[in-house]
Amino acid sequence: MEELISNIIKMMKIKSISGNQAEIAKVFKWIKKHYVTDGVYVKEWIFDNASPVMLLANCKECDFDVAAIGHIDVVPAKENLFQPKIKDNRLYGRGGFDMKAPLAVCLDTLLYTLGKNIRYGVLITSDEETTSNGMRALQKTGAIKARMVFDTDISNDVGELVAKYKHPVSVELNAKGKSAHSSRPWEGINAVNAIVDAIKMLEKYFPQYQLGGEPKSTWIDTMSVTAFNSPTTYNVVPQNATAHLNFRLTEKTDIKKLESILKDVCQKCSCSYKILLSSSGVYMDTDKPEIRQYKKIAEKILGRKIQISHACGATDSRMFAGKSVIIMHGISGANAHGDKEYAEINSILMLSKIQKAFIDSIIKK
Repeated sequence: MEELISNIIKMMKIKSISGNQAEIAKVFKWIKKHYVTDGVYVKEWIFDNASPVMLLANCKECDFDVAAIGHIDVVPAKENLFQPKIKDNRLYGRGGFDMKAPLAVCLDTLLYTLGKNIRYGVLITSDEETTSNGMRALQKTGAIKARMVFDTDISNDVGELVAKYKHPVSVELNAKGKSAHSSRPWEGINAVNAIVDAIKMLEKYFPQYQLGGEPKSTWIDTMSVTAFNSPTTYNVVPQNATAHLNFRLTEKTDIKKLESILKDVCQKCSCSYKILLSSSGVYMDTDKPEIRQYKKIAEKILGRKIQISHACGATDSRMFAGKSVIIMHGISGANAHGDKEYAEINSILMLSKIQKAFIDSIIKK
């Protein structure tokens, strides 16, 4: 297990920030050097407007009993965060928790499956922190199939199994008005006002929350205004205005219902909308036999009950939603994307044991 932690540290030292293709290529090269051995097959894809995708597998086919997914790109960080440190059983540094440590666990599990009667692969993307275009493009090809998926890019506690992830939708609002001198606003039509009115009307459907106002249950539909722009000078009534909205939807609101709301609001507020991005939520039934089996094994190894939770964010496993049984279970850690990001070393080792025990339990005799 010392080798597992050592490998994580070596990957963390590579500054594979999203968009830095030279460093991303360096991580992929390192992974191939350390994990490609007899019985491991490699496939690589490069799509337009996407960073590379790589697959390591114990079989030539891309139809898996279990496929693990992960990403090697990280968000920008201070220089010292690319020099990982271990303190009090915690591994500090950029990308340890999100998500080079859990990815290394999945790659270690790949080596464990060699020579065993199970089809296992690890699918690695390099633009998850920005667009997920690589995974999206790959799934459109239909090249990868999996009966089960390990999604380890989730949770804050190895004692937690995530059952649900929200459906992310990004929307652009646009309004056109009539410009005028700001000293004579009655001669113009302010496009900003139309956008503001639309946002206020949307807030009736999607209440706003601020620091200190967390709802009792976070499994609710939310909307955040993430950008607002009106390209004009200080003394002109703006003729154009744009806002970007990010929705995170539960299973209670599908894309058709959201579009119905947007159409109604935009009609009343004299603006228009455009869906920039929409993908699936992940809503797993924890009574599925595979998930029950995994949970039982995890509880035995951890020596405690596994809690069932949900998450507000999104995950690349949504690309497999409705097609595969997705087991969403990660390591313990905190402060992803922050200056104090860390991963609990014991949880890394526990996740490794759990994955291997689960693999053993489903191997075809």
